[in-house]
Amino acid sequence: MSPKKEIRFAVIGCGFMGKTHMLAYRDLPLLYDLDFKVIPVGVCNRTLDKAQWFKDNFDFEFATTNEDDIFARKDIDVVHICTPNNLHAPEILKALDAKKNIYCEKPLISSAGDIAKISKHANLEKVTSQVVFHNRFYPAVMRAKELIESGALGRVLSFRGQMLHDSNVDKNKPATWRNTAAAEGGVIYDLGSHISDMIYFLLGGFESVYAKNQVAYPTRRDAAGKEIKIEMEDASYCLAKLKNGAMGTIESTKLATGKPGNPKLEIHGEKGAIIIDIINPNFVEYYDNTAPKTPHGGMRGFTQIQTVQFYDEAVFPPGNHTMGFLRAHTDCLYKFLDCVSKGRQASPSIKDGLYVQSVLEAMHKSAKEGKEVIVK
Repeated sequence: MSPKKEIRFAVIGCGFMGKTHMLAYRDLPLLYDLDFKVIPVGVCNRTLDKAQWFKDNFDFEFATTNEDDIFARKDIDVVHICTPNNLHAPEILKALDAKKNIYCEKPLISSAGDIAKISKHANLEKVTSQVVFHNRFYPAVMRAKELIESGALGRVLSFRGQMLHDSNVDKNKPATWRNTAAAEGGVIYDLGSHISDMIYFLLGGFESVYAKNQVAYPTRRDAAGKEIKIEMEDASYCLAKLKNGAMGTIESTKLATGKPGNPKLEIHGEKGAIIIDIINPNFVEYYDNTAPKTPHGGMRGFTQIQTVQFYDEAVFPPGNHTMGFLRAHTDCLYKFLDCVSKGRQASPSIKDGLYVQSVLEAMHKSAKEGKEVIVK
């Protein structure tokens, strides 16, 4: 048996998403028959203690507070970017300069000016890249895409996308960098990126957006008790038109009392409709508008299609087991590393991420200017 290809990786950022990525690495060899071997090399965090904790617990070769130590290493194949939004663009550009394969958290970047810099980089097509839009990797979403592409919905007429969270409802919650200009995007970037990508993945490109933003409390106190002005939106409400002519709404909010984090997308077509609700990730709901009505003229009703953990290439657990957040992240990572091992492009790529970013930028511009904005 020939030796497996080695993929040597590094992680920049040891917060929530850094931990999520490491959980996915832990589970990879259990869930898939890998034809490659992953080796942790370097980990970077602005606080050395956190990087050292990753090193000690996940067997990285070294820990550092200087990201350049990562990019300078010739033996690192993949760089995970799990840092705050405003740091993504410079780190992506450094990774491209160093010809590293890139696995980057969303939103890909936080400035319209960075779209051109990255899209025109000479090494963009020479590396494998993927944005962590993990919602694409729920079997319910993939089954919905199959139904749409099979023509089960016919011509798509309308949609409504929601990304619901309750994390900013409490007026006494201390402000963080996400509430300030440093976030460069508020909930449109933080939550809207997910639902915008799901719409893009399932229905295609955007033509225009018209958005209105909401700040619930003009000021909050930070962790030190100092009152600061809230500069980023808590919620955004958008009317969107797609290139296929369908129109719909996109609601991204952290003011949804009682919602702990709930991506939901309804798609309505001439022949049928689909509901994907990630709070219940084991099913996609499908309405067949071509089926006969009941003898008494009643509505046909939505049918639940069981999707649970049916992944084509997974070997464990059996597909009829229930689904969860980390499982989608693991499949997302697997598909990326499989592409790295085979030297091919992944999806959603940085190019896809840049397109979604252009949609988010158009939303912000629309909310600021109070008018419809064409997506470029």
